[in-house]
Amino acid sequence: MKLFEVKSKAKSKFQKLEGNKKPLADEERAECMKRKATWNHGPNGGETPAVWKSVDKKGTVTYVTNTHRAYNAAPTLKGAINKYHSFIKGTA
Repeated sequence: MKLFEVKSKAKSKFQKLEGNKKPLADEERAECMKRKATWNHGPNGGETPAVWKSVDKKGTVTYVTNTHRAYNAAPTLKGAINKYHSFIKGTA
């Protein structure tokens, strides 16, 4: 006999990051494109940045790169771009 059921509404770290997603600034976007941290899935097969930004309630910025299999996060854009090239790109 069950007295009650506990339903977890806790979000994963990735879900929290995704929920706080913000657009990259023009300079950040340009840096991603310059360093070839891109996916080729935009309209008409155009390149789009493979890194996105998440800003939490405290104003902490986290840069994220992901595929459907894995994600990596870093406190700097340069760190996220390096994680894209060293790991994430290989999981695509």
